[in-house]
Amino acid sequence: MNADRLLARAFAATHPDEVARFIERIPPEGGAEVLGALEPESAADILSRAVPLIAATSLARLDNEAAAQIVEACHPSLASGLLFRMSRGTRERLLEAVSPARAEDLKRMTDYGPRRAGGRLDPRAPAMPETLSVSEVFGRLREYPAGVMHYVYAIDAERRLTGVVNMRELMLAPPDAPFGTIITRDPEALFAHDPLEVIARHAGWKRSHALPVIDRDRRLLGALRYSTFRAIETELGQAAAGPDADQTASALAELCAVGASAMTRFIGAALALDEPAQRDRHDRRTEPPPSSTLRRSVIPGGMP
Repeated sequence: MNADRLLARAFAATHPDEVARFIERIPPEGGAEVLGALEPESAADILSRAVPLIAATSLARLDNEAAAQIVEACHPSLASGLLFRMSRGTRERLLEAVSPARAEDLKRMTDYGPRRAGGRLDPRAPAMPETLSVSEVFGRLREYPAGVMHYVYAIDAERRLTGVVNMRELMLAPPDAPFGTIITRDPEALFAHDPLEVIARHAGWKRSHALPVIDRDRRLLGALRYSTFRAIETELGQAAAGPDADQTASALAELCAVGASAMTRFIGAALALDEPAQRDRHDRRTEPPPSSTLRRSVIPGGMP
C-alpha cells in the first residue's frame, strides 16, 4: 500500500466529517474512489455522515466486492437506507454480494422503507428460544455480541415474540434456570408496518430503552433503539416546523457555489477543447485529443 493511501486513511479516521463533505462536492465516481481507498469500517462511518442520496450514489459506483464489504460494515438501518435510494437493479446486485443472512435482513428492511418501523429497526437484537438455560443464553450472546443491547428477547419455535428480560435480571438469574422462567411475558412492541408518527407516540418509550418490532404474525424482526426513536422525533419535529431559515440559506448558498463551480469547470473545458481549433483551423483533424478530457484521480497518487 502506497503512502498516499495510508495518509488518506489516516485523515479519514480523524476527520470523517470533512471527508463526507468532500464526497458531497465531487462526482459519484470520485466519491467511490475515496470510499474504495478506505477501510470498510471507516467508509461506513463516512457514509453515515454524508447526504444519504449522494452516499448511496457513490457506493453504487463501487465494484460488487468493495461495496459489499462496506455494506456489511454499516449499521443495518444505514445500509437499508442507502440501498433504498438505489435503483432496483443496483440494490439486487449488491444484496447478492453480501452474506445471505445480511441480505435477507436488508431486503426486508428496504421493502418496508425508512418511514416505517420495519425499515428502521436493528435486526441484530438478541432473540433466544425459551427452552435454553441462562448459561446457554450467555454463551450465544458471547458468540454474537454485535447486537447486544439492554434487553434479550424470547421467541418460540416459530420465532414469535413471547417475552423480554433486561440484562441486569439476566445476569442475576441462576445459570441453570430455564430462560423462559425469568422473562416478562407479552412485552410492548411495535408492528413493522407502523409509520413514524405511531413510533413517536408509542407509550413504551417512557419505560423502555428499545422496543421489539414484530410482523403481523408476531414474529420478531428486530428492535428499534431509543436513539432511533429520538432521531425520528427530530425528523417529525423538523417536518412540522418547516424549513429552518438558516439551514435554507446555507443550502441555497452551497447550491449556488456548487453550480457556479460546475459552470466554471464547464466553460474551462469548452475553452480548452476549442484551443486546438484556434491554433490551426486548417489542420483540425491532426490535433491530438485534449488531455483535459481524461478523468483524474481524486486521491493523490491514484490511477487516472
